[in-house]
Amino acid sequence: MADEKEILKKRLSECEEELARTQELLLIDPVTGFFNERGFLRALSAEMSRCLREGTFLALTLIEIQHLESLQNVYGLYGVQKVLTFIAEHLKRNLRPYDLLGTTARNLLWVVSAIKKTGEGARLAQRVYRLLNELVYDDGDLVFPIRTAIITRIICGGAAPGEILNQSLKLLSEARLAQEPLIVLGGETSQRKSLEREIFRAIAKGELAVALQPVINIHTGKTIFYEVLARFISEGHTFSAGTFMPSVEHLGLFEELDRQILYKAMVLLKESPEIGKVAVNISQEYALRELSKDLLAWTKSIGIYPEDLILEINERKSTFSPLALSSKLNFLKAEGFTLSLDDFGVESANLFLLRDIPWDLVKVDGRFVRGLLTNDFDRKVLRFLSECASLLGFKLVAEQVEEEKILKEVARYGVFYAQGFYCGEPEIIPETRFLKPPKTGEG
Repeated sequence: MADEKEILKKRLSECEEELARTQELLLIDPVTGFFNERGFLRALSAEMSRCLREGTFLALTLIEIQHLESLQNVYGLYGVQKVLTFIAEHLKRNLRPYDLLGTTARNLLWVVSAIKKTGEGARLAQRVYRLLNELVYDDGDLVFPIRTAIITRIICGGAAPGEILNQSLKLLSEARLAQEPLIVLGGETSQRKSLEREIFRAIAKGELAVALQPVINIHTGKTIFYEVLARFISEGHTFSAGTFMPSVEHLGLFEELDRQILYKAMVLLKESPEIGKVAVNISQEYALRELSKDLLAWTKSIGIYPEDLILEINERKSTFSPLALSSKLNFLKAEGFTLSLDDFGVESANLFLLRDIPWDLVKVDGRFVRGLLTNDFDRKVLRFLSECASLLGFKLVAEQVEEEKILKEVARYGVFYAQGFYCGEPEIIPETRFLKPPKTGEG
């Protein structure tokens, strides 16, 4: 009797294992090898929970393969399955192994990627769009160019997975009309979504414009160089960088922005040599990654001198160490580029940056300049920086000088140069919208 019970118990265990295996198989689509709708919802829910715990984002990308109905009318369901299998294999090879891949009964495909910055999701959408729209299925009998509509939602929890998927489906009609991926940031106002979508498009296509603002010698009044400022033009309106920079930060597009403006500045310098010398804002992210390669390639291909270019490194909060930055910037200074530390006194206000990198210029943030006439602390800050300038051999540039009294006051502290509306307003150069930087990796 005991043996029979053990046999039954073992058989029951085997049945439970078989049932579990069967249920697992039912979560996988046999054509694509992706999660089917039920399995995908379950996996997406787990991923969203993880992102909420860790404070990261998910890029949820919906892919619609267009004209499948016409394909089915001619080649039947088997033809559709051959094309979907071809696309699925291509996605598997070109996406990360840990990305979630799903499909639905309507032959819609889903990709879910864990990301640290929203801009990574936007770039993923562009990559998937280019990847698929370059494909052609051709087995000798069936030839089918792949065309897609793509929507990418950037999410971090906040709603049920099924609701999020339905929200994406409602946007399909809009995505079909677009010639690029539709990027949606969850939890934002419709106005912000619209603006950030436009900004992403302008940066992705290289369509920002630049403006030039003079920096003058305080003692002679002559322009020494111009700072190159980014401008976003939309429906006849021009937006300054201060207006759209929070969106650039939110999208994680600092490197793309810097690269674009740097290229436009260098071309402008070549085409208008009377400008003389320009300063371009550079994020620490760009300085530590692709800046050196781009600078060396472009100075050669465009034909400008490194000494005519001032690299203005900003103090925006960064996870990079001053030591790593120092190595990169020392190399660029040896190549002949001028180094400037932008907006000193805000963000990380890192004194190691001031001490350990051979700056040619240090720009004093305008918040310490505007209060010089009334604020004793601001005067002490400027006095400290003036002493550092004498000790370390750099020149100070006062920002946001907007009246003559301030100009005369900063001169008392040994400041050589000044920038602000009193010294000269920015002048936009609209035609720079049409200067396109080379794609990353090209010369």
